[in-house]
Amino acid sequence: MKNRHSDANPNTHHAVNVWIRRLTCTLSLVASLACTAQVEVTQLFYHEVLRQYEQGAIAYEKGDYESAYADLSLAAQRGVKDAQYLLGFMYLQGEYAPRSIPIGMAWLGTALEVENKEWLALYKKLYGTLNSAQQAFIDNKVDTYIQLYGMDTQRIVCESKPRVGSRRKVRQCIKTEDVNTPLYSLEMMPEGFVPPFSCVGDFPCLAGETRVYSDHDELNPDNF
Repeated sequence: MKNRHSDANPNTHHAVNVWIRRLTCTLSLVASLACTAQVEVTQLFYHEVLRQYEQGAIAYEKGDYESAYADLSLAAQRGVKDAQYLLGFMYLQGEYAPRSIPIGMAWLGTALEVENKEWLALYKKLYGTLNSAQQAFIDNKVDTYIQLYGMDTQRIVCESKPRVGSRRKVRQCIKTEDVNTPLYSLEMMPEGFVPPFSCVGDFPCLAGETRVYSDHDELNPDNF
């Protein structure tokens, strides 16, 4: 009995081998690019992260919503709770940010990982106006935002400490030092807004990473 491949055209075998080699090379190139692609890591001190919120809050008070959005959004992405609340409020009000109840409430819900009676009162008021299907949608969206920008992912630790000379306690938060934290993209950005960090792909995609210096790094001459 003849081998069933014995009548095959040699040219056909050659063409198949060439195609396989080209496919192998293409897959190797894709794998190589995927392995070498790295996100940008921004290194800074935590007071610089807080300054982004402070600058955004000042701009907001002045009515400069475009500048406010630029600073607040970056601080919110990095886990600053006050920035997350104010950014959410901008989405709810449509102040430079496109008006969106789902995104506004998602940021508010993320901010509410810490206790704040005023924030909670606003969230409950809005939540109470929604039907059960809308509430379920918001619940899922808040869960997603907490996974992206919440305290665990962004390595934020908060505690209440007594204010000097007063019984009133104030919330103090810090971002864990010497650890890279992900900087995820923003959803539904204002038209014309160009974020300082961006990525290719649907929301959410990884736009970069943040690393907070420890105090002893500030005195290290190698950092200058």
